[in-house]
Amino acid sequence: MKYVSCEWIENGMDFDVGVYGSNIMMCCYVSCPGGGNIMLKRNFDGSLIDWKEFWKIKNSYRNIQKSGETIKECTGCVYLHQDNWSQKNNIKSIIFDHFTKCNCDCVYCYTHEDKAKYNSLKNYNVLPVIKDMVAKGIFIPGGQIGFGGGEPTMLDEFEELINFLIDNNFDNISIPTSAIKYSPVIERGVSLGKIHVQNSIDCGSRETFIKIKGIDAYNKVIENMRKYSKVKSENDGVISKYIICPGYNDNKEEIDKWLNTCKNIGIRTVVISVENIWLKGHRRDGNSEVIKLVEYILNKGKNMFASCKGENHVMQLLAGVED
Repeated sequence: MKYVSCEWIENGMDFDVGVYGSNIMMCCYVSCPGGGNIMLKRNFDGSLIDWKEFWKIKNSYRNIQKSGETIKECTGCVYLHQDNWSQKNNIKSIIFDHFTKCNCDCVYCYTHEDKAKYNSLKNYNVLPVIKDMVAKGIFIPGGQIGFGGGEPTMLDEFEELINFLIDNNFDNISIPTSAIKYSPVIERGVSLGKIHVQNSIDCGSRETFIKIKGIDAYNKVIENMRKYSKVKSENDGVISKYIICPGYNDNKEEIDKWLNTCKNIGIRTVVISVENIWLKGHRRDGNSEVIKLVEYILNKGKNMFASCKGENHVMQLLAGVED
């Protein structure tokens, strides 16, 4: 059936622990004018799900989109588009969104204000639910799988969870990691072309790393990313990201060090971003120097790497359409 919707309304879910409690949400995109945060199940503790009740709730949102209206919370979301959507009750895309464990303390993360609180939050194991979903044919390959929040490799079930997904033919798995802790399953997934691993190192030197991350682990991160990059892969699955943080790393010297280090350790894909809180306060003025730095990275990076790109909000900033 053809109508305006998105993959998360139709076939997605977000296991969330942290900001809003412990819940199952529709997705993690909360920057649209409607605000997002659609709850499918509150106070979730990892217990097996009543799928009849789950689909009753999810289909009530699907039906709003089918009617030609727009879910209030999804108003203005850039992910809405017209397509011929499947009417099957299955899940293709999942986000594991937790803020319960992290091994660094980035100055731009909102958990930075009370890191001890977030690191002490109780997490639940999601693998039993995922196994139930796969056994019942509810969770099927074809969408995207991602992580958000804290550090995925610190989750107790991380290695077992990812191995299970790989063994059951899931791919397009995106794992953002601090890369402070080395993960054998990330290496396995990269080698099979099923995992994209992204490290937001945000610097080109140990001194700047310590200022931004709050921990002295620069050399360890570089070594682990080198290991991942050495794996023979069917795709360019190892990504280095640089978030421009004014006052910390917004200079060409630091950027050049980062680009050269990425090249030296074998990374083929780099991504540019801009610190979100700063950007919100400088969308209409005061961002000309940051725009010049983004352009500098794009121009230089495209000659050094197979892929060099800016995140969506960065490209909107360059195009002058950020609002």
